[in-house]
Formats: sequence, C-alpha cells, structure tokens
Amino acid sequence: MPAISRSRSTAYIFLLLNTALWGFAAPIIKYSLDFTSPTLFLLYRYVIASLIFFPIFLLHSAKPHQPVNIRKLILLALLGTPLTLLPLFYGLKATTSIEASLLVSSSPIFTILGGIIYLNEKLTKKEWRGILIAVFGTLILTLEPFFSGSGGINSLSLKGNLLIIISNIVWSAFLILSKKDRLDPIFLTFFSFVISIPFFLILAGLESSGFTVNSQALPGIFYMAIGGSIIAFWAYQEGQKRIEASEAAIFSYLQPAFAIPLSLLWLKEPFSPLTMIATATIITGVYLSEKR
Repeated sequence: MPAISRSRSTAYIFLLLNTALWGFAAPIIKYSLDFTSPTLFLLYRYVIASLIFFPIFLLHSAKPHQPVNIRKLILLALLGTPLTLLPLFYGLKATTSIEASLLVSSSPIFTILGGIIYLNEKLTKKEWRGILIAVFGTLILTLEPFFSGSGGINSLSLKGNLLIIISNIVWSAFLILSKKDRLDPIFLTFFSFVISIPFFLILAGLESSGFTVNSQALPGIFYMAIGGSIIAFWAYQEGQKRIEASEAAIFSYLQPAFAIPLSLLWLKEPFSPLTMIATATIITGVYLSEKR
C-alpha cells in the first residue's frame, strides 16, 4: 500500500473514533447536567483528564521534538477548550441533545467560511450554493424553538441553540489556527487540559453550589475526561494532521448518527418535523458543497 494511502486510512480511523466518542457525548452530557453545573462538570473533567494524561505527556516530552511556541500554544489551548466549551455546555443545558448534536455537526460550515476569510481559500459556485443551503438549514434549526412556540422551554432552547452557534465559531477558529501552525498534538492536548483548570476553578468558585458534585453526574464526567477529552481530542489532532482540514471537518457531520439514536432511546427527546426538515436541508447543502 502506498505511503499516502496508508496515512489517509490511518487518519480515517482516528477521525471515526473521534466522531463516535464526541457523537455519544451530547446525550451523556445533557443527562449529567441535570445533576451539576457546566463549569463544575468541566472543572472535574479536566482535572481527571490532566492527571491521567500527565504520564503520557512526560514520556512524549522526553523525546526529541521541535521547539514549542508558548504564545501560540496558550492561545490555541484557550480557544479549543474553555472558550469553545463554556458556550457549548451552557447551550446544551438549555436545548435538546438532538438539536445540539445537529448544530455541532454543522460547525465545518464555519470552518470553510473561516478558511475563505483567514486563509484566502477559493470556492466554486457549486460549493457556495451548497454552503448557503447548509447555512439556511442551520438557521432553521437554530430558530426551531421560536417557530415551535413562545416563552418557557422554547425561549430557553433558542438561547441554547445560539450559544452552540457561538461555540461553533470559536471551535472553527481553533481548527484553522491549529492546522496553520501545526503544533504538536500531545503538547496541544495537554496544555489545553491544564490551562482549563484555573479557568473553570474560578468560575465554579463563583457559583453558590460550591464544589460538590452529585454522584449521578460522575459517569458522564469520567466519560468526557477519558473518552471525550484524552482519546477524542488526541485522535482528532492525529487525524487532522494527516489529511486536509476541510476533509477532516466532514467527519463532524457523522456525529448525529451516534447522538440521535441514544437521545431518542435514552433521554426520550422529541424529533420535530421542523428539525427533520432542517436536518435534510443541512445534509443537502453539505453534499452539494463537498461533492467532487
């Protein structure tokens, strides 16, 4: 097998693993947030992840490696963890895990738009047409709570969906910059964990609930600390460095395939007709923009 094909196959394995772990995350986090706050969840998630990942980081740092740009590392660590995850988790707490997973899966749209603005990438008319359709589907999904009713849970869900869109924009900035700077995945993963701890510690300290976590939230915290943080974050970085950023981003579209069945069967969440229309619109737009 040629070296390029072998590298691409390895990338697909890493990215599919990442997709499954992050796909299952939405309903698992949604359930856990019924028993704790987003900041407390994130604080313990990254304390656990840092402790587990520390030996791996030490072994890796002992090997010869290129000099690390600390400023870029700190910037990317902030973008990739606290600045992305705070709006995502508060959004997920307010909306359904189905809508959250669908909105998160549309994040490559923002990555493509960011590439046009920041990297001066060019798109064909067909690709522009597909992106506009996908953006329209994302807009329908974001505003779905507004169309379904007013006040109460629908108003809360609308705020949640908007927070997830903000998270998508920040995450896209992280992906573009991390791909451009090509920082070491192990260093970036570990620094992303460590830099998050004081960030979430301060915010959790400001909450009236203190630092006590309900035991029913612990399985979700451990899942995200090990599966969603260490394995998934590292797998994405390993996969992305082997193929184009735009191709790696396509795997995000598969996350709802893991999230929706679990949300329907476990959390008994509704899947409204308007959500189905928005999903079909996003898929159509993505297909048109990515088809070669």
